[in-house]
Amino acid sequence: MGHDFQHRTDTIRALADKHEAKCGDLLKDARYALNGAPRAVSTTAFTMYGFELATAHAVATEWADQDLKTKAEELSEFRQKLHVVAQCRDGAEAASTLKA
Repeated sequence: MGHDFQHRTDTIRALADKHEAKCGDLLKDARYALNGAPRAVSTTAFTMYGFELATAHAVATEWADQDLKTKAEELSEFRQKLHVVAQCRDGAEAASTLKA
């Protein structure tokens, strides 16, 4: 029973691109929602703890924004690494193929 097993490196590349596009869109939407109005919060919105809570809100919002940016960068790196995996696999396939 000879099975011809072949890796589909085009599928690896397509999966990487699709994953980055879909997840990237979700991260972008999250950043738009986070940075949309009202991004700045008045201290009066927090009763007697206004200053502390407004400051905490600003810091938390900025941290979340930076985290989303980092996730988008990591997503891009993940896609690039999957493309390298596919390229290495193509190279290994070519190098291991017997030539007449």
